[in-house]
Order: sequence, then C-alpha cells, then structure tokens
Amino acid sequence: MIEATQSSKGPRSVAEVLAALDGGDPGPVPSGFEPLDTALEGGFRTRELVIVGGPPGIGKTSVALQWARHAAAAGRAVVYACYEHDEATLLGRLLAQEVGELGIGDAPASQQTRSTVRAVTRGEAQLEEELPGDLLLRSAYERLDDYAHRLWLVRASGVDTGLTELRAMAEDFGKGAVLFVDYLQKIPSDVDTVTEGERVAHLVEGLKELALDRDIAVIAVVVGDDSALSARRVRLQHLRGAAALAYEADIVLMLNEKALAVSKSHSAFDSVRAQEFNSQVVLSIDKNRGGPAPIDMEFTKDLAHFRLEPQGAIVEDRLIDNLLYPE
Repeated sequence: MIEATQSSKGPRSVAEVLAALDGGDPGPVPSGFEPLDTALEGGFRTRELVIVGGPPGIGKTSVALQWARHAAAAGRAVVYACYEHDEATLLGRLLAQEVGELGIGDAPASQQTRSTVRAVTRGEAQLEEELPGDLLLRSAYERLDDYAHRLWLVRASGVDTGLTELRAMAEDFGKGAVLFVDYLQKIPSDVDTVTEGERVAHLVEGLKELALDRDIAVIAVVVGDDSALSARRVRLQHLRGAAALAYEADIVLMLNEKALAVSKSHSAFDSVRAQEFNSQVVLSIDKNRGGPAPIDMEFTKDLAHFRLEPQGAIVEDRLIDNLLYPE
C-alpha cells in the first residue's frame, strides 16, 4: 500500500494526493437550468472558472442572479459581487424572480406586486408594511427568506474592490462556496498593464487562482468589445480580452437573441416562427473542459420578472456560418 507523508506546501507526492481524496467534495453546483445542468453533469464545479458572455442587454446579470439564487436555495453559500447595481436593485430582481417562479404569468396581481417591489427598492415603501396586503408578495418573500441567509449581495466598486478584496470574501465562506463577479472587466487591477488584453489576462488569471486556492466555483460575467455591437451572434472572440478568457476559463457560456441568430431567409416568411424566435434566448456552451462542446440550448424569456424560464431544450436547428438555420 502507498504510504503518505505530510507536507504543508510545495510538491505533493501521489500518495499525499490520494490521501487527500477524502470524499469531501460537495459536488456540482446546480444552475437550475435544464438541459444545462445535464450537459455539465450536474452543474458548475468548484475549482473551476465559468465565463458568461453575450451582447449588451441580453440579460447576463439576470441569468447569473437566477443561478446564484438557485445555488443558495440548494444549500450553497453564495456571494454576488456586482459592479453595475446596488444591493437594493439586486434584491428587487430576486423578489421579481420569485414572483415569476410562482407561475402566474403577467396577470394584474403580478404587475401590482412588481410595482410594489420597485417602490420598496427605491425607498418609496416599506416591505414589512406591504407584505400583509399583498399575498403574492408575501409568497415571494417567503421563498426568498428560505435562502436569504446563504446569499450575500455586494455593491462592488471599480475603484477599490479588486482581486484582494474578492479573495477575502471567498475566504469568509470556505470550501464549496460560489462567487459571482458581475462583471470581470470592471475589477480594478493593481498591476501596471499596457493593453486591455493584458489587464483582462491578469484579472482572469487571478479569478482562476482564487477558484483553485479556495476550492470554490467562480462565475464571472464578461462584456464584449466593439465587434460585439454589430455581431449577429456574439461568440468568444467578440469578448474583451478574448485570448486570455479562452485560455483560463474552464467553461464558456454565451447568450444570444435567437431572433438575430436565426437566418432571416426563413423567419421572414414565417411570422409564427419569427414570433417564437423573438421570445427565446440561445445559451451556448462554447467551451467545456470537463465535457462536450459546443452545445446550443434555447430558453424562453420572462423579461417582466428578470429571468428565463429554467426549463429549456436543445436547439434542433442547424448551424450555418455561426447562425442558426431551421431545418
């Protein structure tokens, strides 16, 4: 039998590595999206860096917040560090997502509750005063309350919330936690760099090291460069710092409007399909170190509740010139 000796740092023998495999892996972090979780064999993994990209306005923050919500509901400690929105705005979106999860669509009651949520997040109303008279809001709040103590919201700053501060957050929650960064290119860099590519490389390398060192999952939203503004379908090469992102990321997920990705030569003559395409987002696994890629999935928008319907499907349409083309 292989015997292991103890060493606190430096190289580890195979025996030490084997001895460390104690079955303590908490397992994958479910996103709550199907067939995404199936394709990723259960969800996101600790010690991995996941990149989420897409064109402006596609809903990257909403989708990432949905995943954060589901991970916390599944029992994980989750930190959502956002450089774009404050905590109240994120809380409002979480409550709206819970309203959407209740499945009543865009009924008048849902519209009224969303209006109340907006008033609460703007400081125009008090949540505790609104709950007794709004059954839907109370139901959404009860759902949120089940995981509220496991989901931390951080108003990150592009001035002083750098890699050091993100590492400190991760250290507070330990192995198996999930850190969301929204978005990567806004993290301030503490090293001198010449180009945008070098700066992104420094940041993405730091996030990958953080995932490995702390045994957590890191999911980072990223934005595109100028070419992404005119691209019919935004791909990895359209992201700012694409070379570094492609090299360091374990999983790359891209969001795109299906209406723009589908060949207009087909949809222009089929108003029913065109309307269907307008209601859907294509979520693509462009890179996956641990499994198959590319895989294209489609999910229905629920814009009123800042979410996608989590039950989607594999896209059955063929890909031609990086565009979806229906059979």
